[in-house]
Amino acid sequence: MSRRRLEEEAEKLVESFHNYLKQEKRLSEETASAHAYQILFFALHYLIGYEGKSLLEVTGSDIEDYLGSWYIRKVWNGSKSDVRSILVAFKKFYKFLHERGNLEEEQLNDILAACENPQRYIRRFDAYMELDPESETWDNDFRNWFMGEYEEKEIEVNYKQPFEQNAQISRAFSAGDLKSSNTSVLSDFQTFLNYISEHNGMKLTAANSFIGRKHVFALNDLMNRPEELKSTANQPDSRAIHLFYNLSRTLGLFVVSAKNTLEITPRIDTFKLLSPKEQFVVLFDAMWNETSWEKLLPPHSGGRPEWVQEERVNIASALSECEVDAKYPFVEWINEFCRERGNAEDELDIFIMAAVFVYSVLDERIAPALKLFGLLDFEYEKDRDKYLVNCGGGIEWFATTQFGKKIFGSIR
Repeated sequence: MSRRRLEEEAEKLVESFHNYLKQEKRLSEETASAHAYQILFFALHYLIGYEGKSLLEVTGSDIEDYLGSWYIRKVWNGSKSDVRSILVAFKKFYKFLHERGNLEEEQLNDILAACENPQRYIRRFDAYMELDPESETWDNDFRNWFMGEYEEKEIEVNYKQPFEQNAQISRAFSAGDLKSSNTSVLSDFQTFLNYISEHNGMKLTAANSFIGRKHVFALNDLMNRPEELKSTANQPDSRAIHLFYNLSRTLGLFVVSAKNTLEITPRIDTFKLLSPKEQFVVLFDAMWNETSWEKLLPPHSGGRPEWVQEERVNIASALSECEVDAKYPFVEWINEFCRERGNAEDELDIFIMAAVFVYSVLDERIAPALKLFGLLDFEYEKDRDKYLVNCGGGIEWFATTQFGKKIFGSIR
C-alpha cells in the first residue's frame, strides 16, 4: 500500500475512533482528542514514516520498539510522563478495532501484553537520560542501551545490603556536631519513612509516579517546618517531600511497582538501624553525589542542572571559604564564583554562567536542601515577583553555618 493510502486509512480509522470515544464512551472532547492525537502521531510518524505499516498490522513488538526506543530518541519534547497516556490510548484504540471486527483476538492480546507494564518503558527513558553524550564511551554506551533488553520484572536488587559510608564526609564531623547543628533533616526524613511505610502500596500519580496530592498535604503537615502550599500543589511543589522522595528512590528504600504503586523495601529497616551520624552521611551523600539534580526540579523545568551539579566540588570549596554566619548577597556571590571559575573577560559570558547557577537548581532546590541539612541559612527577597515565588527562587542572602563549613570543607 502506498504511503498516501496508508495515511488516508489512518486518518479514517482515527476519526472513527474519536467519534466512538465521544458518542459511545461519552468522553469529553478534550480527552477524546488527546487519545486520537496519540494514535495519529504513532501512525503517521512511526508506523508509516518509519516502518511503512498500517495501523491494522501492528503487533506488540511495534509498541515495544515505539515506546522503548523510537519515541525516546526521535521525539524532541518526549518525556517518560507521556508513557502512561500513550499506553491508555493504545489500549482503547485496539479494543475499539477488535469490537469493530478489524482485529483478531490473538493480535489484540499481543498488543495489550505490550501495554501492560508502563515501568519497563519508563526505565528505558531513565537509562537513556543517564547516558552522557560527551563521554569517551558514548558510542559503546549508546549501543548497549539500543541493543539492550528491557525486562518485565525489576532487576534483582539485594535490598539488605549495607549502606556505604562516604569516609570524607564522615570524618568531617562528630556526633556532637550533628546534635548541636540546626538540622531537622533526620527527624523529617524519619517522619517521611514512617508515613510511606504506613501507606505502603499507595497508588502514585499516572503521569510521573509521584505521591498523590492528599498524601503530600498530609506529609507536609507532619514536617517540623511545613511549607506554604497552594491547594493545587503536587509533589514537586514541596521541596522537602520531593527531595525525600528522590533520595528514597536513590537509596532503594522503595520502588515503583509495575502497577504504579509505591512498595517499600527491606532497606528502610536497614537505614533505620544506622546511627544518626551514619544516616546523615548516607542522606547527604545521596543528595550531593548520587541523585541527579535534574530530578529535584519539577518535570519539564528546563535549564542545565547537570552543569551546576558538575561544579559541586567547586561550589562546596567556595562555600567552605565563607566566614561562618556572615551574610553574603546571593547573586553577587554567584557572579564572583562564575568570574573566578570562568576567568571570562566578557561580561555576557559571566552573566550566562551566573544565570545557569542562580535561575536553576542551585537557587530553587539545592540551597533549600542545604538549609534543611543545617549547612546553610538564607532569606528570600522581600518583594519577589510572582515567577520567583512560584519556582522557589529569589534568595537575597545566604550564610554558611559552622556545621556547613565542616561538611563543605570535606568535599573533594
